Amino acid sequence: MQPIDHPKSLMEVTAEQIRCAIVSGELPLGSKLSEQRLADALGVSRSPVRDALAALQSEGLVRISPKRGTFVFTPDLRVVDELCEHRTILETAALHLGIERNHAKLLRDLENSGAAMERALAAKDAHGYTMGDHQFHNAIILGAENRSLAKSYNLTISPLKALRTHLFTIMSENTDRSMKEHLAVINAVRAKDVELAVSQLADHIGHLAEAFRTKLRSEKSSNVKRAM
Repeated sequence: MQPIDHPKSLMEVTAEQIRCAIVSGELPLGSKLSEQRLADALGVSRSPVRDALAALQSEGLVRISPKRGTFVFTPDLRVVDELCEHRTILETAALHLGIERNHAKLLRDLENSGAAMERALAAKDAHGYTMGDHQFHNAIILGAENRSLAKSYNLTISPLKALRTHLFTIMSENTDRSMKEHLAVINAVRAKDVELAVSQLADHIGHLAEAFRTKLRSEKSSNVKRAM
């Protein structure tokens, strides 16, 4: 017998829409969320919105406080370090498998994503660059052709995607360096140099935590100066 393909529930569709809005930066980090406003914007009742927010809390994208309300998450350094470590483990493993199993398609998808990022960079389109960045890393995960790995990645990576958007579009992180690192990974994959590709990717992911740490120090310093 063939398994039945169940359609997505209204809650799942609602959660997907809110997740995309957070990851894209439409709903900024730390912003307060209103069930009624979300329901009105999505054309649904408050019930699926409430259930969707509860599901997104389990992913780490939303924080619900009974007395204060519901907010898009605000990461701290420990969370960012742990997310980057988790992401490094999954993406480097996926890249290794992808080069061995699926080299031609993996390289083509990475090159297409890289070209999209270069076009966005030339146009000074921070949002477009972020979308290309998401496509690049998704290509690495899909290139492994391992459904279990992809499922684990998708269930846990959304907060880090939202943080990348925040850094690139709001905090103006160094996209030039980021672009060079993506191209270095592509070149290593093109050469089928697994060890170099994995090393380049791990360094690239680690720079996200470094960038966030630098921005926090800068903000803290600015706050101190304003208080003086």
